Amino acid sequence: EQDADAYLLLQEAHDEIMRNALAEIGGHEVDTEGDAFQCMFPNVVISLLFCFKVQEDLAGYDWPESVLSLYGCARVKSKLYRNKYVWAGPRVRMAVHFAKGGTYLAKSHPTTRRVAYGGKAWDTTSTLSDVGHGGQIIVSESAWRQLTANGDEGAAGYPIFEDLGRYQIGDQGLPMRLLQVTPARSALSEREFPALRDVDILDRGQGMNIVPSMDGKVAVVCAIIEPSRFIGVAERFITLIAKREQASKDFSMDENKMDSVASPLATSPVFVPEYSNEIDLMSLNNTVRRSTSLRGDERSLGELLNPQNNVLKEENTTLYFTDEHQQAVDVVVSTLQSLVSQFGGYVIRTVEEVDTPKQMMVIAFKSSSSAVRFALAAQTTLMEYPWPKEVNEAFGRTTMCFSKDGVPLYNGPCVAMSAHVTKIEKFPMFECEGRSKSSVGHSISYKYNGILQALELAFIANGGQTVLSSSFFDSKWQRGLSLSQTQVTDLGAHGVRYFSHPVKLIEILPKILQERTDFFSPLASQRILSVGAPNAPGAHGEPVALVFTYPRVAQEFQNSEHASQAVDNFSETVRALLPRYNGYESQEVGTGCFFLSFPSVEDAVAWSIHLQLILRRSDWNSTEKAFESRDCPEKQNLSRKSSSKSDSVDSKMGDYWGPLGSSSFSWMEGQVQESNADFSIVSSDSFGSDQNLTLRNMTIRKRHLVLVQIGISYGMPTKVTPHVQTGRADYFGPIVNLSARVAKGTKPGDVHLSSYEDLSETLRFGDDPDQQSCYLKGMEFANEGKWVDVDLSDEGMRSFKGVKDKRRLYSVKVSSDPYSLRATPTSSL
Repeated sequence: EQDADAYLLLQEAHDEIMRNALAEIGGHEVDTEGDAFQCMFPNVVISLLFCFKVQEDLAGYDWPESVLSLYGCARVKSKLYRNKYVWAGPRVRMAVHFAKGGTYLAKSHPTTRRVAYGGKAWDTTSTLSDVGHGGQIIVSESAWRQLTANGDEGAAGYPIFEDLGRYQIGDQGLPMRLLQVTPARSALSEREFPALRDVDILDRGQGMNIVPSMDGKVAVVCAIIEPSRFIGVAERFITLIAKREQASKDFSMDENKMDSVASPLATSPVFVPEYSNEIDLMSLNNTVRRSTSLRGDERSLGELLNPQNNVLKEENTTLYFTDEHQQAVDVVVSTLQSLVSQFGGYVIRTVEEVDTPKQMMVIAFKSSSSAVRFALAAQTTLMEYPWPKEVNEAFGRTTMCFSKDGVPLYNGPCVAMSAHVTKIEKFPMFECEGRSKSSVGHSISYKYNGILQALELAFIANGGQTVLSSSFFDSKWQRGLSLSQTQVTDLGAHGVRYFSHPVKLIEILPKILQERTDFFSPLASQRILSVGAPNAPGAHGEPVALVFTYPRVAQEFQNSEHASQAVDNFSETVRALLPRYNGYESQEVGTGCFFLSFPSVEDAVAWSIHLQLILRRSDWNSTEKAFESRDCPEKQNLSRKSSSKSDSVDSKMGDYWGPLGSSSFSWMEGQVQESNADFSIVSSDSFGSDQNLTLRNMTIRKRHLVLVQIGISYGMPTKVTPHVQTGRADYFGPIVNLSARVAKGTKPGDVHLSSYEDLSETLRFGDDPDQQSCYLKGMEFANEGKWVDVDLSDEGMRSFKGVKDKRRLYSVKVSSDPYSLRATPTSSL
């Protein structure tokens, strides 16, 4: 009699929860049969939200002890979520099926006058609700496809699907793929169920891999759980895959491989000899720093590397694994697998027939947007997980790390992640007795191509960091992603093992975790070839020299193919010279229009002088070939025009140069004004007797397809922060506007300089107080560099548009060109 009362309480609470959920979510109660409800919904999203709410409300209901004492109604606490229950109260099985028009019937019931349903789809749904177990939600393949085809996973809360396989459903034995679904970030995901009841299985399911195996061009995401703790596991796996690569391709694994890779500039028409100016950062230092920083080791790097202390050996021997470590790995794996299901990824279990360790995951996604959303969700979910104190202590986190706003930045084990767009190739794998037990059931393995590179990127990253390769960043990863909720940071160019060329790397984090960047160690790559945004000039509050460049092409050659190629060569030259002078490319706002930064005025000026000299002596920038390709009448016409103007025009109006595709410009009293005049200038300079008359009668600017206006300003930027889209360091403040205005008011081929700081002590070039000079790095073939005399002229105080006060303007020119235009042009500077 007591049980009867408890069952009555259970039934009443069950019905109340069901009807409240229907009213809140928006469903229609068709009929009831005993304790069973039959409902209809306008779409799959609403039906899933209804199922999730019912199951959550049943587990969270305050059931009396009389109900909990009933068979199958006891409480079971969650192992993953605090104060949550996996089970509590009655276990209700549910099923969702999508019915197309014509597959079901609807008619009014003669007695109740309610609409009654029937037909094939209705019978299928009824059967599906019988094959599951209490607390289980079964979804038909048609319902799942309807959800994913419309891209409604997000509206349903990115639920976790698990492929159960293909079964014979109904009396006619129709084959149907069935899936199990649970809500994301819920204790319900801990529920485990036996095989489906009273139904024959045709094909085994793929579990969390609800999408079919992939090959071809995909986005590969690699994750390494707590690299500071499991670095040995990751290194052994990657090394083993690399040995398979070596065996199949006879690929040299020499640590100095990057030195033997030909520079992409070697075959370029603007090749500039290399010189040694790398950032001296050893991989060993990074590895030691990474493996100790997260365990709270306060010893210095020098102490760790001192062989007399034998610390490295001690570090290896003190690593141990506890129940807390195993629990943390289980939670992270479960969380990542559920997110893989949500974002439509495919977990690669084996690479080159080698099982992926439990502490690592390799996931393939069809789209880079799904891959980056998965990575962001993974970092956020693991951060928000209620990790017990024992787990944090096991990983050396005895104190919490907070952002400036008090938001925790680290909690529990961290995961280093990478994303790389590449082509992958799968092959069938045959089971044998020698294979490990974990491999049983996996009939597909993948070749190392592409995956090895992605693994290495995750291996060099910090725990809690997500690193994107340049191939990934160049894909359409931003589709469907809110950039206001993400932080993109340029990490510079690196030499990375298993990459045949230098690779640009980018960091991406959820906005709430963006301050993690301040705590990350440098990437443990083979070498850093250029700095990233965190170490860009001025990033740490010091003054910086900002540079704008505006390339100009003479109007006569605006439509010339030679001029177009020269502009491309100019852009390549800009980037080739930047590392030599510690320069940093912030933006390219137009074709060849660069926004650059340098740590000092000396570097900015030397870079500018070097660039101008290259433009003046490179054969690819000479107008000679352009004139040779023109018809004789045009050359004669240009020659006649050249001899008809006086030298006074040159001093008053400047040359007939202009930006690409625009009208010409003239320079009057330092201000830029548009002009439609088309002038050619007479000059006393001569190329020599072997040059044609047209070239002899042209000024120095007319001898070149491209010359550049360069403006430099020095001072303190208001703010330096990564650009929201590119991640490169972006500069703000009056100094930026001043740089642009100075460049706009400069003649092509000239360099102008202004400042918000006192330059009286800064403008000291060279050791000779009577002659200014700057050192051009790597100008000669012997790679020795060269001192070049420069003239620094004070042009007085000038007004600039948008600049509050007048600023002193300086012009910088080469006193004597060591590679004068009388010399034979060459392209090897």
